[in-house]
Amino acid sequence: VTVMVNQLEVSMSTRDNMRENTASRLPSQARNKKITLVVSIGLALVTGAIQFGSAASQGNAASQQPTPPAPTGSVMRVAAVGDIHDEEASPVAAATAAEAARADFILGLGDYQYPDGAMWKYNSYFDKDWGPNVPKMYPVLAPHHDQDWTDADPLRYFNGGGVHGYKSPVRLQPYTPYSFDKGSWHFIALPDTCARTRGCRIGNITSWLQQDLDTHANLCTIAYWHQPYFTSTSSSHGQEASIKPWVDLLVARHVDIILQGHNHFYERFAPQNSAREPDPHGPQAFVVGTGGKGLFKFEDTAPNSVTRNNSTYGVLHLTLKDGSYDWKFV
Repeated sequence: VTVMVNQLEVSMSTRDNMRENTASRLPSQARNKKITLVVSIGLALVTGAIQFGSAASQGNAASQQPTPPAPTGSVMRVAAVGDIHDEEASPVAAATAAEAARADFILGLGDYQYPDGAMWKYNSYFDKDWGPNVPKMYPVLAPHHDQDWTDADPLRYFNGGGVHGYKSPVRLQPYTPYSFDKGSWHFIALPDTCARTRGCRIGNITSWLQQDLDTHANLCTIAYWHQPYFTSTSSSHGQEASIKPWVDLLVARHVDIILQGHNHFYERFAPQNSAREPDPHGPQAFVVGTGGKGLFKFEDTAPNSVTRNNSTYGVLHLTLKDGSYDWKFV
């Protein structure tokens, strides 16, 4: 597996670095003191950088406040990925697990165990490769292969109910957003399961999001979910329009990065607004659905798409600093 990863890095690094190294942008004056990152999901090496001048969880009524320790120092290494494990042994999922383990912590972008997230499948497959990463993993649950599972096994798994008791730093609740702070950064996990289930409403989450952003207005911020709003259409999925109220709000609050999963490829976008029009003050969006499940074909090219890859599995690494961040897809 290690050799395979290294070969992929070498074979793709030259081409992708040519594209990604031209992607850096200078911040607007309105964003000199704030960076916001919203997460989606995805072993080539692509890099880029940008220089810039709460811990609460709530569902319909519930709330929680995880207080995990922040990494020491002013630089944090974060991995983001989703769409990971099939119901069989997977050298690719094992490779992405090893790559993600290099980070200080991991943002999980949903669809961790296919096809239905049953506990015995988590224990038999996902747990063997990714289980040791769970104690530093902050997951969101996806509508299809996570949250809709009738016995709520994915919830129980990440809350310590698996065969080895691996437990996420935050206790997950059904259809419930949460946020947390590490260093000078604020992170927001949003349950886009509300777009497909009866357990919650998009409007309720939007109200919670507005309050959370108001409370943490001066922090660099990362928010993430599963189904992408910014994405090219794949052979299986298009754009998730129902979450536009979230994107409207995040754009208005000068969010800097949006990370998403669901489409099994890697894609990065130039700054844009929620109408998908070029906007130098808009967020930079990523799709990283390359954790191990089969990759999808591109059916079209979305506006403002800059770099995309549907031939390589991998993990998005973000290096977060005070006032800047850089990225690398490996």
